[in-house]
Amino acid sequence: MATPRRRVLFIAQIAPPSPLVAARRVAGLTKYLARLGLEVTVLTSRISGGGEIEGAARVVRTSDLMASRINWRRGHFEALSSGSGSGTYQAPSRLQSYLVPDVASTTWLPFAAGRALSLSRSHAFDCVLSSSPAQAAHLAGLSLKKARHLPWIAEFRDGWTFDRPPGVWPWRWQQRVDGSLERAVATDADLLVAVTEPIAADLRARFSVACEVITNGFDPEDQATDGDVSGLLDDRLHSLVYTGRLAHSGRTLGPLLEGVRRLRASAPDAASALEIVFAGPLSEEESRELSAPDLGGMVRSVGYLDRDRALAFQRCADSLLVLAQGSSGPSVATAKLFEYLAARKPILVLGNGSEAARIVTATGSGFATSASDAGAIAAALRRLPDMPPLESSGDAIQDYAYPRIAERMAEAIESVCA
Repeated sequence: MATPRRRVLFIAQIAPPSPLVAARRVAGLTKYLARLGLEVTVLTSRISGGGEIEGAARVVRTSDLMASRINWRRGHFEALSSGSGSGTYQAPSRLQSYLVPDVASTTWLPFAAGRALSLSRSHAFDCVLSSSPAQAAHLAGLSLKKARHLPWIAEFRDGWTFDRPPGVWPWRWQQRVDGSLERAVATDADLLVAVTEPIAADLRARFSVACEVITNGFDPEDQATDGDVSGLLDDRLHSLVYTGRLAHSGRTLGPLLEGVRRLRASAPDAASALEIVFAGPLSEEESRELSAPDLGGMVRSVGYLDRDRALAFQRCADSLLVLAQGSSGPSVATAKLFEYLAARKPILVLGNGSEAARIVTATGSGFATSASDAGAIAAALRRLPDMPPLESSGDAIQDYAYPRIAERMAEAIESVCA
């Protein structure tokens, strides 16, 4: 047997088979790093489920109090994971305002850090890759760096203190501890990786450290899946489709629906040629908003679709919708954006200063407009039925496929190991 190029310990709380979006990067990187010849051990939480992960030499799933009866919100988490629940949104647990830097630092980190240390003693790892969320994954990487002096890459899929809404911590000492932990991770890691340039630029500016941008992406082999979505769209209309959750991501429907109302008032013929269709669990409030009589039936929901059907639904749409507003809108490119790129359908981004808008514009995959100006949204909706075919090049989109993303990560791993 050939000796693997590098042996990597990949630490992430959420991993396959969890259907949560956070698991998809772990799936994509593990699968394609293995194809490049790296040996990947995934250290994760039992809250993500059980079983193997494609490409992983081994998968170690530790205990997590979030998966125990101690967690009184376990049903809410399982509803998020399965997608089969009612979709009723619950506000974040009050524990999140007390446990620094996040709940996983108490529920999972004690198990993960101990197992990481024992694994490092029994396996000759060349590198540790920790990936957030949760930020507690980086604390497991930090503890291993201190104890074993292994080369370490800390990967930020969300900002830590960057782009966080004010008032997260009720006491000032929590803010100080949170900032100290972030600084320790940022300055002790051998390399930082961020999935968007705004997150990377912030880390470089505040800590004077190297930070590479390795974006999220899509798995081209997922596009071969087949899901039956017949009858869900009206062939006579231009369909603008959104897949995924809304409330849990802090995104709101208000500006979009007001844009629909303005379009109906100013250009009823254009409005009558368009349907906006949501696929995913809705909160009770969202269901009421979508069924408002003054929308004239232009907006509707088809409910929850499993992943295969959601991907097929994207491919059947005429255009696809990204909502990039909210406190983290400028720095976050939602994972569904990359699925949309793979579907090769025009993309409308509501949030013209966002990282999602930059990627869509750079790849020629659509256009962006304001996330809050109902008039601008109405004008964008009016453009959709007359949009020409995409001008995006295959190479531009393939840069966001996991085979290429894994190549970049493999280069980063080699750079810290060399």
